[in-house]
Amino acid sequence: MSQRLRSGAQASLDGFLTTLDSFYGEPEEGATGAEGAERVEDTAQSEGGAGRCGLCGEGSSFERLRLHAGALCLYLKSDRCVARADIDHVYHKCRKGLIDNIRFLRRLLIYVFRNAPRERPFRLLGVGKAYGDDLYVYGIGSFPEEFEGFRLIHIKAERVESLEALHYGLEPVPEEVVREALEGQ
Repeated sequence: MSQRLRSGAQASLDGFLTTLDSFYGEPEEGATGAEGAERVEDTAQSEGGAGRCGLCGEGSSFERLRLHAGALCLYLKSDRCVARADIDHVYHKCRKGLIDNIRFLRRLLIYVFRNAPRERPFRLLGVGKAYGDDLYVYGIGSFPEEFEGFRLIHIKAERVESLEALHYGLEPVPEEVVREALEGQ
C-alpha cells in the first residue's frame, strides 16, 4: 500500500480503490476503481429490511447481521465528522456498505447526543461499530443503552486522541466519502 495512504492523508476513493486493487492483485475482468465498487453495489440484497452485500456478507461465519459487516468509527474532531474504517479488509470492495454504515452511525450519534442525560461530567466523542452488529458510544457521562433494537456499549474516553488510539488499526475514510454519506441523508 502506498505510503501516502498509510500516513493518514486523505485521498480520492477512486485512487484509494485503485491502490487497493493493485495491492490485493488484479481486479475482476476489466473493472478498476469505482467500476468495481459499482458492480459490488449492484449485488446488494435486501433481507429483513437491512441491506446486505452478497460479496461482503455472504458466506460469513457470523450469524446474519443487520448492518453491513466491517468495523467503523465516526467521531467529531475540530468541529467536523471524521471516520476511520476497516477499509482494507471489508469496505475496499463495497462503497455502498461503507456509506450505509456511516449514515447509520450518524443517526446513532445524533440520537445519543439528544437522549443522553446532561449530568456533569458529560462529553460525547463519537460512536462506532465492530465487525458485527456491536455498537459503541465513546465519551464520559451517562448514555442510552439501546438504539433501534441494538444494545449500546459505553467505552469511557475523555479525549479524541484516546479514541483514535483505540482505533489505530483502522484507516481514515476519504473526506469525499464521509461528505457524500452525510449530505445524502
